[in-house]
Amino acid sequence: MESVVVPPDLLEWEAPEFEEFGCGPEVTMYVDRWEE
Repeated sequence: MESVVVPPDLLEWEAPEFEEFGCGPEVTMYVDRWEE
């Protein structure tokens, strides 16, 4: 799912937590939103 395009401003604050939580429910929710 790393190929999903996410706005840079979202990546900036999500990146650090992304490594901690991996693919948590919140991350999945964002991915779901941007895929549509």
